[in-house]
Amino acid sequence: MKAKQTLDISRHLAVRKLDDMVENRTVYPLKMAELNIYETHAVAEKVQLSFSSPVLASMIRGKKIMHLENTPAFDFYPGESVMVPGHSAMHIDFPEATLQNPTQCLALALSEEKTHQLTDQLNDRFPLIDSTEGWKFTPDNLYFTNEEAINQLLNRLIFVCSEGNSARDYFAELILQELTIRLMQTKARRIMLNDPAVFANQNRLAYAVQYLRDHLHESISVATLAEKACMSEPNFYRCFRQQFGFSPVEFINRERIQWGTQLLIHTDRTITEIATDCGFNHVNYFTKLFRRQTGATPTEFRERQKTRTNTQSALWATSESWRNGAF
Repeated sequence: MKAKQTLDISRHLAVRKLDDMVENRTVYPLKMAELNIYETHAVAEKVQLSFSSPVLASMIRGKKIMHLENTPAFDFYPGESVMVPGHSAMHIDFPEATLQNPTQCLALALSEEKTHQLTDQLNDRFPLIDSTEGWKFTPDNLYFTNEEAINQLLNRLIFVCSEGNSARDYFAELILQELTIRLMQTKARRIMLNDPAVFANQNRLAYAVQYLRDHLHESISVATLAEKACMSEPNFYRCFRQQFGFSPVEFINRERIQWGTQLLIHTDRTITEIATDCGFNHVNYFTKLFRRQTGATPTEFRERQKTRTNTQSALWATSESWRNGAF
């Protein structure tokens, strides 16, 4: 898959003061939020951190091990983020932090009052389809890989905060409004797209998603999905993008390419056969979209997977030989 996109804090590093060589914290107070950038220069375990409001934590450099309430511990790398509720303790390990290679992350504490005002506006202007609750900012523990849009917004926010412009709060509010909406879309995708069958009988978009996954091998159009959702094509297109943050066409292609990766890994079918199995009429178009989404051609992807599998098998065989006293 494509390498995860990372955050750029070069401008921040150029202007920040390094007050603590072990755990340095820079705070950028805003009217709608508080941006914190942390730099840890030494190995540490179970460092506790909490905020009074919901917080978006995003890794910039290095590695953490996160221990959150009601969530198994997980490794945390650059290009990844996690939403944590307010007053919820985070216990963090820093296994690789050094003076030469500090672990860096940001923590964006969001104003609950402002986010509630924003959700009220969204529910008035862009109500969700087949939803009694509507837009709702519920910052339960949500771990995800940053998509390009979220990454760009965070980079823009870091730039605005460290720039020193007198209109910083105005610029930041515009960024934070979009970021909050995209975070809600991310959660909506996670809930509904992970298991659309659960919602298929009560939500027309979920029914269309489930239909697509059951018929990936067919040549399915947006018009077909709109018909299954009992909606006009323009309305279906608008509602889908509004709720999930991308168009039905983008989603169809993502699902097909994801299915293609599984066929490349687990079958010996040819690239042409796999393209057909994924609903593509032309193998060249399949290859083009596959490379755009994964960063590799189908052939390159399959070879990498084979190399990785062979390496893992060799390591396992060597380990077994050691256990059996062969060396």
